[in-house]
Amino acid sequence: MKDYYDILGVSKGASDEEIKKAYRKTAHKHHPDKKGGDEKKFKEANEAYQVLGDKQKRAQYDQFGHAGVGGGATGGQGGFGGFGGGQQGGGFQWDFSGGGAEGFADIFEDLFGGGMGGQREKRRSDRGADLKTSITIELEDSVFGNSKEINIERMVHCDHCKAKGSEPNTEVVKCSSCGGKGTQEKFFKTIFGVMKQQGVCDTCLGEGHIPKEKCKVCHGDGVVRKHETFNIKIPVGIDNGEVFKITGKGNDAPRGGASGNLFVTTFVKPHKIFKRAGDDLKMDLPVNFTQVVFGDKINVETLDGKVKLKIPQGIQSGKVIKISGKGVPKRHGFGRGDILVTVKVLTPEKLTREQKKLLEELKKEGL
Repeated sequence: MKDYYDILGVSKGASDEEIKKAYRKTAHKHHPDKKGGDEKKFKEANEAYQVLGDKQKRAQYDQFGHAGVGGGATGGQGGFGGFGGGQQGGGFQWDFSGGGAEGFADIFEDLFGGGMGGQREKRRSDRGADLKTSITIELEDSVFGNSKEINIERMVHCDHCKAKGSEPNTEVVKCSSCGGKGTQEKFFKTIFGVMKQQGVCDTCLGEGHIPKEKCKVCHGDGVVRKHETFNIKIPVGIDNGEVFKITGKGNDAPRGGASGNLFVTTFVKPHKIFKRAGDDLKMDLPVNFTQVVFGDKINVETLDGKVKLKIPQGIQSGKVIKISGKGVPKRHGFGRGDILVTVKVLTPEKLTREQKKLLEELKKEGL
């Protein structure tokens, strides 16, 4: 029979916290619902933690070995299920009424997405919900930043009751469901058995008291739905599809708690000249045949205004010329990206008689 310490990969002198962490890691690794999981090892880990996670059982195990905790447990071979304080499996009592139950609650939450019926939920007034919205902006706004006005619908504190939920100048009374504690005992059916946990009271939502007369405007919630218009600051250099946060502009929390945040997704309109590539801007530059043959200096548009760009003599169509420092500001460093100009040589569609004559002469010369 395997040693429980070996199953969890800890020494006999391991602390309670080290044992809990080791069990959590082992249970995650071998959970049968996960890819590559091992049901046998998962049950062994459960059995080991039932003993080592309980101080009394651990002391008996350390002194007498497996005989001290039931003469050799099988860790629930009869499967999961059953109610009434525990689950019997091959001579081993799955006890969730105390001892290591808190550790199992923590681990259950990790394994199954925190879904034990809300045993970890905080009071509803702790924090308002976050909100999401989107905004469409110009390329110039995304490069240099800007201030834009938006309108959203959000929950805001009720002015009539000052977010208290009760009619002004009326009493609040102790919640009869929880006796003023704000919490209630809740029971949850899990694969480990039935677990008991302290949860937020459903009646008073953790407040411990309720209004004797609810606010006529917010009906006791402390918040009301409202359309709000305000300016937001667009971060410098933000790219298409990126999200930025506006602190405190989510829903206000009931009973005067902290407000949630607003997350804004940015959509950047296509630009008539430029395409963004990270910190750089790309553009095509149409030029005439003679400009690439003899070279030239021409005015080129940038987001900062026009600049003179030198077209090297003999440059080929498709080659790139760099305009340094006129791209997007670098958010993770200093300076700006570049503008990458792709040369596109234009082929004339219509020629005058004189132009054709000149080109014929050039053709004779091998050009």
